[in-house]
Amino acid sequence: MLTRRPLVPLPFALAVATLLLSGLAQAQGQTEARSRELEGRLLAPCCWVQTLDIHESELATSLRAEIRQRLERGEAAEAIEDDLATRHGERIRAVPRGKDPRKAVLIGTGIAMLLTLAGILLALRRWQRAAPASPPPEPQAEDAYDQRLDEELSRIQQL
Repeated sequence: MLTRRPLVPLPFALAVATLLLSGLAQAQGQTEARSRELEGRLLAPCCWVQTLDIHESELATSLRAEIRQRLERGEAAEAIEDDLATRHGERIRAVPRGKDPRKAVLIGTGIAMLLTLAGILLALRRWQRAAPASPPPEPQAEDAYDQRLDEELSRIQQL
């Protein structure tokens, strides 16, 4: 009986399957990250207090599911945000459109670090200039208290 060889060797088929699965997992991870970012920019319309990414209500859950589905279909995050703002009003935006406060925080932190470094360098320079090289202190003459202390110590040592 004649046995046929498979058209594709098994190691090659496994490698291709692994690549396809890893690509699918990476795409899901990107969709998840984009979804989380968008959910963090929108307030839950049921209470207007918490953002969608942390709020637990039926409406927030359904909006999170809708956002994920629309991102998986390839819709742009800006278009989804605009559509939700049209449906629920501009109040749904936790962050104004086109603004990202993370950039301002990063810039502010960088400026604060530079100013702190400059202040430290100025303080070090000032301390170096203010500390003159002083000669070693001269030995002082013994006074009555030193003599009395020496006498008491010698008496203690004799005991």
